[in-house]
Amino acid sequence: MSDNNKNEEPTLEQVDIAKERVAADSFMAVLPGLLILIIAGIMAFYTNQQSGQPMPLSLVLGVIGIALLGYGIFRATRIKAIEGHPIDCPFCEKTNVLTAAPQSDFRCTHCNRDVPVENGVVLRVYQVRCGYCNTLNYYSDKSTGLICESCDREIPIATDEETTAKKVFESYTIHDDNQPYDLILTSAPKSDEMIACLQQMLALNRNQVKDIIEDLPQTLLTGIPKKKAELLTAQIAVHKGRAESKVSGT
Repeated sequence: MSDNNKNEEPTLEQVDIAKERVAADSFMAVLPGLLILIIAGIMAFYTNQQSGQPMPLSLVLGVIGIALLGYGIFRATRIKAIEGHPIDCPFCEKTNVLTAAPQSDFRCTHCNRDVPVENGVVLRVYQVRCGYCNTLNYYSDKSTGLICESCDREIPIATDEETTAKKVFESYTIHDDNQPYDLILTSAPKSDEMIACLQQMLALNRNQVKDIIEDLPQTLLTGIPKKKAELLTAQIAVHKGRAESKVSGT
């Protein structure tokens, strides 16, 4: 056996899909086999009535029908031989039952994400929030780049030996923080987009927003959760402004 055949990865698919495929193959052989046997039997019956000997065609059809029927039965017996390898998805934590242990990435049928696999081991995934839209995203140690699932913005990942992806995204990683925060606007252009953004954020009229931009820095909101402060900071950054958040009272 060649080295290529030894290293060839076994066919990988969901057990349910594999069983359905084998069952369909079996049915597609059994059904025509039965029909051909019925036709061959009818032909043989009427031939015997007339000449007393079966026609060669009916014998050929009988052999073909028996062969198809036997092949269909053999395929049906292979359904029980399909073994299941349960693998938990690190994203949605639901179980995928595969026909073989995965040696490379595969797609979870529940969340439709590519599950990272390295050397036959499913890798751990980390949660990060997009710095622009605050959408929850996932990455693993195999990731070399990350595209936000919501806003399609790219978040680069460093892959050198000393800095892992987890360290690069440390500032983005979810941390529980129940302290109240203040949102402080430090710089902002006098653009229509920025004014409209602040109007919606603060429920103020246009002139009031202009007055705020004229005299920076300004505290926009106080006592808000950290996640909200981060989200509003990202919204301001989209319009080329800058804001910072700090724990209330500090």
